[in-house]
This record gives sequence, structure tokens and C-alpha cells, in this order.
Amino acid sequence: MKVLVTGATGFLGRAVVRALAERGHEVVAMARPAASLPQPVSPNVNYIRGDLRQGGEWCKAVRGVDAVVHAAASTGGGFPDQFAGTVVATENLLNCIDWESLQRFVLISSFSVYDYAGGGRAIDEKHPLEPDPSRRDAYTWTKMLQEDLAASTCAEHGVSFASIRPGAIYGPGKDWDSGAAMKTGKFELVFSPLAKLRLTHVDNCAEAIAAAVEKVGVDGVFNIVDDEVPTHAGYHRACRAAGSDARRAVYVPWWFVASMGLGVRLVNRLFFGGKARLPEILDYPRQKARWRPFNYSNAKAKAELGWEPRVRVAEATRLMFGKR
Repeated sequence: MKVLVTGATGFLGRAVVRALAERGHEVVAMARPAASLPQPVSPNVNYIRGDLRQGGEWCKAVRGVDAVVHAAASTGGGFPDQFAGTVVATENLLNCIDWESLQRFVLISSFSVYDYAGGGRAIDEKHPLEPDPSRRDAYTWTKMLQEDLAASTCAEHGVSFASIRPGAIYGPGKDWDSGAAMKTGKFELVFSPLAKLRLTHVDNCAEAIAAAVEKVGVDGVFNIVDDEVPTHAGYHRACRAAGSDARRAVYVPWWFVASMGLGVRLVNRLFFGGKARLPEILDYPRQKARWRPFNYSNAKAKAELGWEPRVRVAEATRLMFGKR
């Protein structure tokens, strides 16, 4: 298949390009105009440049592909920036697609779209979505808008659609601070140490996405987390054992984290009308999304996509931190 990959020079995008090329697909890898292009991993990979927020020559280059993996999105800035980089960019891409040739559209969404305040403690693809994303953060809001836009447009054109919702993607260059919430002096605070950290290694996630590209007609949402989902404390210990520069941990239980967030929320409402912008560690809705204890399922992706995560935490941390 001829597959367009947006966000192709990003942390996940590079791995997706490699996974697709290794499976024999012809890859059109789209990068931002100022991005540094890596050495092609295969003669089947062709890099193009373009800004999805604007029209341009890239629009012609993406026509005639058999499949799209849309991994490009904005993760920083306020709502206007993220709306432009995620929603407007997706709309422009959808407007440029040759729907006559397209067989499959795979969107890279996020676990952030789920409701972490209700719906039970087991999160699978049937778990409720965040009912008021504007109150959590711009990233959640724009990812939900993006997913709705892509799904409805593909349905309108009768094109097979899959939404991939990865957990916390980790690997060389992205270790999530070894599971710590913050550093303080000679120690690191590990919040909710017994809660599971919904990790997926970047290579495991890329393999799931490549499998989704090939499963034309197997539509719907797929949660991607690894079989081995360590606790925050367990991941922190694994990183230290592998040679990370992580400091000794001070464990802060979930009940204390939540109490702190609720207290700050009350102060915010009383003195600032609820309008003060809070960091994640003090913002109760975002605290719940990151540290509240949940169980996570990858059963649907394994059963319907034929995906099996291969890289385990011990191997991944050795590769990240260099200890053999």
C-alpha cells in the first residue's frame, strides 16, 4: 500500500514510518517545513514538507495514497494554537485527500479523551468520554474535536476508519521523568505510586498502528497499552535500576494528591473565580487523568488487529538509559 504518514518526524511518527517500511509499504512521510529530516530507513520512504495548517504544494503530493496515518497534532500552547495545529490541520488534510483512491484512514488520538471522573475504574474502548473537555485542557478538547471530524468525514465517504488511542508513549528520548511528578532537592516525588502507568513503548505502538493500516474494514477505536503496565513506583524503580539519573523516591499516595487538588480548586474558586491557570500537579481534573488509579485493557487491539506488544519494560529502560 502507498501510505501517507503525517507528523512523520515526530517521536511516534518516525517509528511508524519505520514499521510501515519494514512491512513493505511505500511511505509518503510528511514533515513540517522546518523539521530536520532523518536518513530514509528504506528506499520506499519519500519525505515531503508541508504545513497542514495552510494549503500548499503538499496538498498535491498526498493525493492518490491508499491509506493515511494522521499523527500530526499540536500538544502545546493555548486553545487557539492547538485548535489550529490539530483541528484546522485535520480539516485541511481531509479536504486534500483523494477519496476515490483512499481505502483506510488511521487517526492517532489519545487516552486523554476519556472521562477520568466517572465510568468506573476499568478503561476500555467503551469507557465514557470526557463530558466537558473545555474544563480539563486544550489538548483533550482539540483531540476530541479532531476525532469527531475525522470519523464523520470518513463515514461520509465510506472509507474504513480506525482511531488509535495510545497511552503514555515512551522510549529513547522520552522517559516521562522516570515516573516522577517533580524533583525536590535530593529526592523525587512519585505521585500515586501504586496506580498503573498506562505505558506503551514507541515501537510497540508503531506496530499496532501498522497493523491497523493493514486491517482495512476493521473499524472503530483501539486502546494501545502494553501487556506489562507497571505502577508509577515500579517504573521509577526500573528506570533507576537501568541507569537513569532519577533520584530516590518519596511516594505520595493518591488520596493526598487528590486532597491537595481539591483544596487548591476551592481556593481558586473562592479568590479567583475558578479562572486561575494551575499546573498539572495542582489541577484536580488533570490530576485524575494522570494519577487516579485505573485498570487498562488492550484486549480489543490484540484480538482485532492481531497486535502483540514485544518490547518489555526491562528491555526498554536498558535501551533508554544504556545500562547493560
